[in-house]
Amino acid sequence: MKQKVGVFLSRMQPLHIGHLGIIDTILEENDKLIILIGSKNKSSTLRNPLDINLRKEILEETLKEKYGQDYEKRIIIAELPDWSMETDFSSNKEWGRYLYYNIVSRAEQKNFSIYFSDEPQIIKNWFDEELMSRINFRLFERKDMFEGVSSTKIREAFLNNDKEYIEKSCPDAVLRRYDKIEGIIEEVNENPREDYMIE
Repeated sequence: MKQKVGVFLSRMQPLHIGHLGIIDTILEENDKLIILIGSKNKSSTLRNPLDINLRKEILEETLKEKYGQDYEKRIIIAELPDWSMETDFSSNKEWGRYLYYNIVSRAEQKNFSIYFSDEPQIIKNWFDEELMSRINFRLFERKDMFEGVSSTKIREAFLNNDKEYIEKSCPDAVLRRYDKIEGIIEEVNENPREDYMIE
């Protein structure tokens, strides 16, 4: 029997209450949730300071605390490498096919919903007409969610020692790693790696 599958793609740099709000919505509206943690192959850059292992650890710990041990019955967590810089728009449709077939291999069906909280045109530019017909788009405005919380603002709060904003915006799994995350973000801010493309 065909299931309703919702997909959430996010870098989670770091995880925050906006992400968790979308996850709640997907679980309310679907049988299964696939969370793709993006930029698996990127770390130590200004936009991607935290490595994939830390981000995944925080997400799994938070889901276990929020939904209990059985969260894995409805939630699949997968890592997705980038293959270009975020400013490279020349290969959008190739990226869209790469993303689509990554999702299909996990959803085990061709139709699903993608939940996205960035500029709507960004994600719609990824897919050609054939794939667009198979995907239901659920789009959210970041500015309307949890007072416009974003990972960018949280990273800035770590640099400015604004613990109050971080405590208000992040789950306990982030707060328990406050010193570690602060150290990583400060170090990357002083010595960032450059983004890169896969040729």
